[in-house]
Amino acid sequence: MKINTDASSLMFYTLVLLAISIPLSEFGMSISQFILLGIWIFQGSGTYAAGCYGSNGKMQRMLFSIRNILISLSGKFRMLFNNPAAMVVVSLYLLHVAGTLYSSDLNYALKDLRIKLPLLSIPVILATSPGISAGRFRKLMIFFTLAVFTGTLASTYVLLTKNVSDPRDLSIFISHIRFSLTICFAIFILIYFLIHKKYNHKLSRFIIAAGILWFLLFLFILESITGIFITGLLTLIFLGYYIFTVRGQLLRLSVAVAGIILTVASVYYFRSFVKDFTSASPVDFSTLDKYTEFGTPYIHDTCTYGIENGQFVGLFLCPTELRHEWNKRSKLSYDGVDKKGHELNYTLIRFLHSKGYRKDARGVRKLTDAEIRHIENGVANADYLENFNLKSRFEQIAMGYSNYIRHGDPNASSVMQRFEYWKTSIHIVKKHWLTGVGTGDLNDAFYKAYNETGSKLQEDYRKRSHNQFLAIFIAFGVFGLAWFLFTLIYPAFKLGKFSDYYYVVFFIIIFMSMLTEDTLETQAGATFFAFFNALLLFGRRRNIDDRSD
Repeated sequence: MKINTDASSLMFYTLVLLAISIPLSEFGMSISQFILLGIWIFQGSGTYAAGCYGSNGKMQRMLFSIRNILISLSGKFRMLFNNPAAMVVVSLYLLHVAGTLYSSDLNYALKDLRIKLPLLSIPVILATSPGISAGRFRKLMIFFTLAVFTGTLASTYVLLTKNVSDPRDLSIFISHIRFSLTICFAIFILIYFLIHKKYNHKLSRFIIAAGILWFLLFLFILESITGIFITGLLTLIFLGYYIFTVRGQLLRLSVAVAGIILTVASVYYFRSFVKDFTSASPVDFSTLDKYTEFGTPYIHDTCTYGIENGQFVGLFLCPTELRHEWNKRSKLSYDGVDKKGHELNYTLIRFLHSKGYRKDARGVRKLTDAEIRHIENGVANADYLENFNLKSRFEQIAMGYSNYIRHGDPNASSVMQRFEYWKTSIHIVKKHWLTGVGTGDLNDAFYKAYNETGSKLQEDYRKRSHNQFLAIFIAFGVFGLAWFLFTLIYPAFKLGKFSDYYYVVFFIIIFMSMLTEDTLETQAGATFFAFFNALLLFGRRRNIDDRSD
């Protein structure tokens, strides 16, 4: 196979390396960007100097090369400055640079600028380089999709060979949230290939369909609520678009009916699910046993521990026997905390309830050694240990919400912790709404705010906003937030990209993720956004039919 070594081909190979590194390797993301920068600097410089001979020939050639590189770079920057959309995209990084001017923690500010460097380098390079052809773009999407597939295989290996109690541990290369975003994008890349018949061979179409189903299944294995929600939202959007554009009346009606049935079924499921956590079967206390088999009195508590699976968790409760039996089987004290920092006795009681055991000595004795370890690790429900069980994820959210409402404690659920992050973020915004706190002072602002509000969040859970829009608002104030929104919308509007399938899919994925995550605050998130945003805005040749190679 012939490998082209011209500058445009080398840049394409580097873009492929960067694309496959996003779901697989942070080191790969860094090294590919350095290579990309090097190719960009020398691209179009024409470093050959004819007639440079003699003792000073080498020096003359070197000076000539430097001169050509500088001329080439000046032309590229003129191209950048004459591209309003590109300048607006680049300004997002410059906004962070400006935020260092009034930051007291310059060390953190510089670290933040380093993480977000792709927001500057990738748009500049792609906006001032020749766009790739439709054929190469399609190959780039294939390589990215294969890399995401490889990541899911690695996670599956972890699932099959290790004892994983938290699905988030399955994502071994980048955070599970960022990984789920790459899966969402890969799903809709394959859907485009399938619908537009880019590969008409039956085997190819079968492989594409199988890939879509596998990625959908893996989102459930990963138990990524964010990924599943975004995939569902995109599906509804495109179904709605299809309904209004399809010509056949019968087909249009069929799609509409299918959408209505799916929506009604989802509402019914969640309604019945919520009912299981908000109402319990009536209890006739006169029929309940008053003593354990060892003669110790039971407590039947219908207030403290809430409801799970339509039953009160606190029935048939004997703390005396629980304490005695637990301390015989574990080095962690019954009156202490588990490894997640939660009250261990609460974790134990919920786990026994999920197993259908009474909360007494006999119940603890029925537990296996593996289950004891799971309780020590903070697993409060046996259902959480089951794979392919999205219901358990909803149960965790429901119990976390119940605990938050009853006791104001957000520590038991990552979803409830987000509410605490958002509440704390709003507290900071109220005090610094005009200019924000600067690029480097977010951590300090949150530390102070948690103390000022008397938050019940434990130290390990006291994180930042988990909402990119709030993070920008806190850092740069109301005008910074307005400019951030402008940088997201204007370039695509200016270039007419909101009619482009790939860009619309990418934009919705990113925008929705920013509602619940600090998407740009990690290397993987910043690179994923910067790369595909710049590629889809500037990196493809214009007026080239996608069917061409």
